Formats: sequence, structure tokens, C-alpha cells
Amino acid sequence: MGQGRRRSAAAAAAVAAALLLLLFVSPPGFAAAAPPGDDDGAVAGTSAAAAAAAAAAAAAQQQQGLRAILLPQNPQGWQQVQQILAEVEAGKVPKTAGEYKQLFTSILTAAGNWRVDKPLRIGPLTHHLATHKNLSKSLLPFLASLARRLPDFFPSGIRHLGRDNPAVHLRRIEVLALLAALFFGIVYPRQRLLLQQQLQQQQQQQQPLQMNAPDMHYRGFFERPPKYQSLLQYFQQMHQTVGSCWQQMLQRGDVGPLRCSSSSSSSSSSGCRCTEVTFLGTKRHVAAADEVVSFYFQVPEETVFTSPEGFEVVRPEIKLENVLQDKLPLLPIQVHLNGDITKADGAVQVDFADRFLGGLTMHADHLAQEELIFTLKPELIVVMLFTQALKADEAVVVKGAESFTLYRGYERTFELRAAEVPEGCHWSLHGLCPLDGLGRRAATVAAIDALIVRNPNSQYQENKMKREVLKALLGFQGDPFEALLGEPKAPVATGKWGCVIFGGDNQLKTVLQWIAASAAARPLQYMAFGDKSLSGMQQTLDQIKEKFKTTADLFAAVLEVVARRGSAFRHSRQWSLWRELLSL
Repeated sequence: MGQGRRRSAAAAAAVAAALLLLLFVSPPGFAAAAPPGDDDGAVAGTSAAAAAAAAAAAAAQQQQGLRAILLPQNPQGWQQVQQILAEVEAGKVPKTAGEYKQLFTSILTAAGNWRVDKPLRIGPLTHHLATHKNLSKSLLPFLASLARRLPDFFPSGIRHLGRDNPAVHLRRIEVLALLAALFFGIVYPRQRLLLQQQLQQQQQQQQPLQMNAPDMHYRGFFERPPKYQSLLQYFQQMHQTVGSCWQQMLQRGDVGPLRCSSSSSSSSSSGCRCTEVTFLGTKRHVAAADEVVSFYFQVPEETVFTSPEGFEVVRPEIKLENVLQDKLPLLPIQVHLNGDITKADGAVQVDFADRFLGGLTMHADHLAQEELIFTLKPELIVVMLFTQALKADEAVVVKGAESFTLYRGYERTFELRAAEVPEGCHWSLHGLCPLDGLGRRAATVAAIDALIVRNPNSQYQENKMKREVLKALLGFQGDPFEALLGEPKAPVATGKWGCVIFGGDNQLKTVLQWIAASAAARPLQYMAFGDKSLSGMQQTLDQIKEKFKTTADLFAAVLEVVARRGSAFRHSRQWSLWRELLSL
């Protein structure tokens, strides 16, 4: 970890001034509204003043990079959305499933997000809302109140996470507002289409954008009960946690950070909970609404990360060859046969990610490991709005996204459940997870996408193995501010990364992750998720550690045993990488 430093006030002011130019206006050259459901969305022309502002925004955009487009591009459509949400905020809440369908239909249409090429898939959600009237009567006005003030929260949109912007910090009230807007269907989910048109109109040369789409209404998210129920639980719990803070913001007419001085054991006069935190010896109080969720972009180059308060740390360049050639000590690996990554307190929890972050979370029929994590931690969903598909040398780390429910099962058997958390544990659950010195909850997720293995033999190629070590090493960097917070190196909690649906060899992937975790100076916790076939795994890995003391020794041994075996034998079910390593 490099030395921390403060960003200069002048630089911060210059950036802020540039951001103010990026208003919510239609990108220059956009045509009049397209038919509802058109892939390019409905976009209206602007007035001369708005066009001038758009031109200024375009110039600033070239300097500041891509930004998420959060509001409907048709000003009249946004006015209609505002009117509908204002009525809901005032207490005009639907009573029947049909009325809920009409509400969503009206908002989607006004926002330009109605589609004629796909059916609206919200039936189970509307039925749930209609049968839980007490919840809906109190919750929907709160969500509408947040969603219709989206321009106040994000007057400049959200700058994309990437190499030129390696940190995005969002207040929890901002994340909540974004998810409320996605819930109602306000934000155009297929961001890449709008942004691609914007780049074309600005005549910027760029590779086609690739992004996931947080489309809750047309992909089946609202048809899978555990998915939408978890989101509703998140909304309900956050209403209880930050509702008083939100009322204070409304009363003062400002959605900016609140000032509070009360301790964590009490609330301010308004009922808004505040918690004392300490960073580098300085104490302050953070309102519940102003806690932070941080998104970090990890790449091999030297990277400067900036905290929400403007404090900077420099993470040195990561050189893969040094990792594979230098004799870095091989750190312990611990196998937990019944372990669960989501319950690994204080660890860097690995998301077996798709390169399109979030994977198939928006789809009804899929609930594998990444979708499971995004379901338990709904705040992760917003990453789809400002993150492009990951390249081979990129990873994303998120600090501060809590779990809002517990579960059992997997894929088809997945369901939400209530469970008692053992004393002394928090399982990243809201209400139990501690707060760090930067106002983030102590929950860290590392999103790393493994190679999809179509030819089983290809994964043993040296370049493929190096790719996986680098990918894991980037994710295992964890929180860039960990050292400055005075925290010990957190372990990495992982498991069958790149296996099962990705088709990888668990023995190979475990060794490669082990090398990466050791290079990141973190012990590895392997969560076997109840797989009894791995009962002898700990003993075998202990023997491997006794035989190979360093990352360089172990990787060289892997290359040797792979090279001395023919491809046909490696493809055999009888071939075992671990056994071959021990036979050297």
C-alpha cells in the first residue's frame, strides 16, 4: 500500500465545476421519441438552451469519461413520471394486482422504457404487493419519494468505474434511490444503447460498449419470488434505518449529507441514527443515510484510489511475472467443508462473477453463486449501471454492501429463510455488520470472472493459467484503504471458482487461487459448501504446502506436471493435479 495523501482543494473544485456541466439532457443529435419498446429507447429533441447545455456536457464528457444516464431522455416523459410518483408519494397506492400492473405500465411508458418486443414479466410481484397491503401502503410512498428526486441526488449522473476512474463512492441513500428508480422502471436499463448513440453523435472512436442491463421488468426478476422478496426486504429494512434521515432531508430541502454529532447509542433529535467513526485519529459522526458503499476497479497498473473525503492511496503496480518467479511464501489454506462464502465474517468474499457483472441476476431461471450474492446484497445491483464488461486484467471490489436476508438451497432450491446468527458473528447482515472508519460496513466482495472452459485441456495452457492467477490476484487486493484503517490483512473466502457451470478443474483453480492469495499476502479459506467428496482436501493441500514452500515453486511444479502428461491423459477423469504434484 502506498502513502496516503489529500487531494488538493483546487483540484477537487475544478473537477466539481466540470461535473456540473453534465446535466440530464438529451445527448446532442438524438431524434424525436422512438416508439415504445424500440431498442434505442424514446428520446426527444431539446430546446436551444438545453442543446447548448448538451454541447457543453458533451465537451466535458470527453474529458470526464462515460457517465450513466439515469433520467428519461424525453423531458415531457420525465414530467409524467414525476406526476405519477408524486401521487404515490402522497398515498395513492394501488390495491389490486391489476392496478399495480397499470402503475408500472404507466411509468415504463412515460419513461420511454416500454417494450413491444418482449412481454412485461411482473405478475408474481404485483400479486405479492396486492396481498401485502400494509407493507405496500407504507413502503411505496417512501420509494416514490426517493425515486422522483433522482436529479437532486445525481445532477451529473454517475461516472463509469474504470481505469480512468478507479473508485466510485455512493451514499447508501443514493444507492437506495437508484434501486427505487430501477424498481419503478424509470432508468433505461440497457445503458450501452444510449451511450453508444451518444458516442456516435460526438464522433468519438470507441470499441462497442458491453454492459449488463439491470432490467427487472422484462427478464423475469419480478417472477422469481426469492429475488424480488429480497429486494423488498432491503427496501423495508432501509426504510426503517434511514427513513428518519430522509424526512430530515426533505424538511431542509437538501438531499446532501446530514450533519450530526450524536453517538451510535442514540439518535439525533430528528430520529436519524448517527454513528461515530475514526479514521487516522480523527473522529466524526456519520448518519445512517450517509454511510458509503465503495466500488473499486483493480488493474495491474499503479493505481491511485481516492476516499469519499478526498484522501488518496497509491497501490503499486502488480507484475505477474514477479509473483510467479519470486519466492513469495505460500500462505496457509484452510478448508471448511460446510463453509459458506457469504458467512465468512471479515473476509474478502469472492463473487464467481460473469464478465458482465451481476450475471443472470435479472433472469428468473438462474440463481447460481453470483446471482445468489446479488440477491442477498441488492446494493450490488447498481454496479450494472456504471461498469462495463470486465477484461482479462480487470476486477471489481465492493466494500460496504450488506446482506439483508439469509437463505438455503441453490439454483432451483434457493429460498429465503430466517436463521439465528451465532453469537460473535454478523454474516454481513444489516443491523449486525460493523462500520469502519470511512463509514462503510465491514463487508467486502471481490468480483472476478474465470475463463469459461469449453475444451477441458485448454485450461492447462500456461497463458490461461497465468490469466487466472492475475484475475484472482487483482480481486484479492481487496479494500485499498485496509492498511490505513489499521486493519489486519483479511483472508480470502472462496470455493469452486471457475468450476461447475464454468467447466474448470477444481484442483487447478484451487492451486491458482492459492498462489494469488499468497501473493496478495492473504490466507485462503476454501468454502466447500457441504461437498463431502472434498473431505480429504485439507490433508492433501497440507501435504502440497509441506512440499512446495513458495508461489514460484508451486507454479513451476504445476507447469512441470502439466507438461509431462499428454492432453489425452489430462482429459481423463483419473488424472489428478494434486496427486501429480505430490509425486514429484
